[in-house]
Amino acid sequence: MKIAVLYMAIGRYSIYWKGFYKSCEKNFMPNVERHYYFFTDSNDIEVDKDKVTIVHQENLGWPMIACQRYKILNRLKDEYKNYDYVFFFQSNIRFIKKITPEEFLPKDNEKVIAVLSSANKHNKNADLLDFSRDENSQAYIPYGTNVRYFHSGILGGKTNDFISMLDECEKMTDIDLSKNVIPCRHDESVFNKYLLNHQFKELSNNYLFPVEGKPFWKLFPVRIVQAPKTYKEGGRDWLRGLTDEKQTYFSYLMEKLGIK
Repeated sequence: MKIAVLYMAIGRYSIYWKGFYKSCEKNFMPNVERHYYFFTDSNDIEVDKDKVTIVHQENLGWPMIACQRYKILNRLKDEYKNYDYVFFFQSNIRFIKKITPEEFLPKDNEKVIAVLSSANKHNKNADLLDFSRDENSQAYIPYGTNVRYFHSGILGGKTNDFISMLDECEKMTDIDLSKNVIPCRHDESVFNKYLLNHQFKELSNNYLFPVEGKPFWKLFPVRIVQAPKTYKEGGRDWLRGLTDEKQTYFSYLMEKLGIK
């Protein structure tokens, strides 16, 4: 079995690469053959060229770099056909425990994997979740739809199914952008709409756990975490290139308290 691992770190997000790569090599199906495709605009990142292919990607700015995720990944669709499975991981992911093929790979009629968001635990009513409610968007999910919310930070499945998902999500995004419509959660809104019409393997949020603000997260059976994007890393706006000023501890506290 061969797996293609897709990773994207544009601009300042490249600070997460070393941690991702080291943890992936150690814990993500470590006995399975894989090759990495690293989408980045950086010209000075050192990689093992036998294991990692650098794919130059222009920084489209925020939020367009997120909106165009499916189109960007789809550029290499012919390359992916050399592998049995393809998985995409967002930049700040860390694998903290061993993950086996049996627990992670989709089976039978499951087209792709989808990781449940922790937001579902806090909002039992689906109408309170952040689906796109814009009727002009291809990602539109109307109020009253009984559905749960999933991350787009991890995408993947059997190669043909993965490519089919990219094709469909890219098409939805292109239609939206042609009408100057951007869904509220960008690529994640599109992915959740895709899941409405396809079978998938549901993974709990232990496979993409947000550790920020959760001091006791190590008490849970967490497999994959989202590394923080706080003042220690510069803050979200700095990472996205929206400001040249790194977040301070004081502004971080104000943000957590909801004070502007």
